[in-house]
Amino acid sequence: MKKTYFNHDSTARNDYRIIKLRATLGYEGYGVFWAVLELLFTEENKICTSQYDVLAYGLQCDPIILKQVIEDFDLFVIEDGCFYSRRLNNHIEEINNKSSIAKENAKKRWNNATAMQPHSNGNASKVKYSKVNKSKLNKRIEDFKKSIHDIKDISNEDKNDFFLYWTEMNKSGTKFRAELEKTFDVSRRLKRWANNGFNKQKSRFPDHYDSLLMKRLDVSAQKEYEQHLKNLGYVTEYNPNAGAKWVKR
Repeated sequence: MKKTYFNHDSTARNDYRIIKLRATLGYEGYGVFWAVLELLFTEENKICTSQYDVLAYGLQCDPIILKQVIEDFDLFVIEDGCFYSRRLNNHIEEINNKSSIAKENAKKRWNNATAMQPHSNGNASKVKYSKVNKSKLNKRIEDFKKSIHDIKDISNEDKNDFFLYWTEMNKSGTKFRAELEKTFDVSRRLKRWANNGFNKQKSRFPDHYDSLLMKRLDVSAQKEYEQHLKNLGYVTEYNPNAGAKWVKR
């Protein structure tokens, strides 16, 4: 029993035996009672002695009052020259039960922690392995991006579209689309991508100026056709004889 204190009931003074004690010996007797309980608690609730004067000397109290407190108010049990407190017995038993439960719970926690240790180590290894793989994957994507942007005579728009399309990840997140191909020549694929206009919406207008088509279109469609020609690099030139015409720069 490692606990160094016990409960002092707030209503102890109202116990009939305590009232009788206080009526007879006053608060001096009440103080001696609690001093005896404290001493019993440190002695595992059992003191064997008939020499009250020696015990009183240790407690610094009157031996006659000490003898009365122990023997006259049914506050202690006297057996075979020893005395103890039933109240304290119950309290010590409660402390020991709590201590046993606490030890058992601590043992369970320790066993659980020990059992989980290999699993935790496994998870830590998986996390570490995952971080390493993620770092390698990011490096491969960066290298792929650099190889695209090193190619000349291709618009940045085409390069970005090409990059976004070919870096889409597989379901497991371990490889991107380009890595799933058996062979992948970045330069050739990018040029074909740009020339064929992959991933771009096809225009309903031709990529050259058609004067007859322009005349057949309504005003709204003519504006769309003009914007389409401008996007292709066409500009308008005015000729006094032929009028306005579209010329590619």
